[in-house]
Amino acid sequence: MQDWSTMTDEELCMDAFSEGIPPSTDTGEGLQRVITISMNSENTQMPFGSVKTAPFLELFWRKTGADCDGEEEWMNLPDGNTYLICLATHCE
Repeated sequence: MQDWSTMTDEELCMDAFSEGIPPSTDTGEGLQRVITISMNSENTQMPFGSVKTAPFLELFWRKTGADCDGEEEWMNLPDGNTYLICLATHCE
């Protein structure tokens, strides 16, 4: 098991967004973007591709302080958009 806490933010981004850092997009202002992260999943589907959950959660915690089931915080992702990230122990 890898120790995500010793990695830099850049290393976490590269590992989490293993499909590549998405290009910046303009999907229109005022759109509510919500992503639910199942903390027990290996991968999470984002609007721009799949990300590895474990390094993403470490990065999310560093940026927002959220790390528990039910917590939610806004986060700017590499595609240039801001999303409301909701944490869940499992998703149906």
